[in-house]
Amino acid sequence: MEESSPLPVSRNLGLCIMLLDCSGSMNLSAFPNHPLSKRELITTAVTAAIYSLTGLGTKAFAYMMLIGFDHETKILLPATSLEDIFNKFPDHIDFEQFLLNKMPNRNGATDINGALRIAYHYTQKFIDGDLKEQLGDYSPAVQSIIDSDLNTHSIPNVRVLLFTDGEHYLGDDDRNLMPSPFNNLSFKGKNINLLMSAFYGEEQENGYAQLLSLVSHCPKHPGTPQFFHYNTPAKLPSLKGLFRMASGASGFCPKCLEESHFATTDL
Repeated sequence: MEESSPLPVSRNLGLCIMLLDCSGSMNLSAFPNHPLSKRELITTAVTAAIYSLTGLGTKAFAYMMLIGFDHETKILLPATSLEDIFNKFPDHIDFEQFLLNKMPNRNGATDINGALRIAYHYTQKFIDGDLKEQLGDYSPAVQSIIDSDLNTHSIPNVRVLLFTDGEHYLGDDDRNLMPSPFNNLSFKGKNINLLMSAFYGEEQENGYAQLLSLVSHCPKHPGTPQFFHYNTPAKLPSLKGLFRMASGASGFCPKCLEESHFATTDL
């Protein structure tokens, strides 16, 4: 009797999608008299966050996708497992340089609307199990979260983080931020908004109000916006912690970050 071929194994996967602003303003200094540009600072922070997960036991099942945007949107890193990232780039410095080289650097404008549409497209397809051509046979991993009111929520193990230092701007006739497509994200027939937003700048800037208008609320801490604000060097450890939290799909809001005690040091 011939032995039957083993059935393909379906894996439960998690995914983090990061949307990184690559517009011209990201070439400016991160802070007054700071040696790094915003672009370099974010590249360092993202790299530190990813490589803080080298000890993760489920590296083969945790995927990262990095999307850069100015007036156009570019896939910097297609959905790739942490295991494959670490195998290809054993030294974090090589990955950091790879990411920096991939980021557009042409003093472009800022198409937040377009970036969100692409991120939403990939997020919904991942949740629906429709990325098998890229990822093989899989199902999205599901987390059970108990909120502060002791209600239980089933959440797909997906995080989407939008990071920008400005407002949507493609010219004077196109500077309005559209409603977030993530308001329509669905999982098992229910709407669930997994978008986290981080603004790098001052509260009085238009971009701050725009990004704040996108936010949903944390499923673990009802009423708490999934919104982060960075405007001083003192907040750098929190910024790195945010990228670490998003990479590990372990939280949604500033309260989650505070409870996680993530402190990602410089590499």
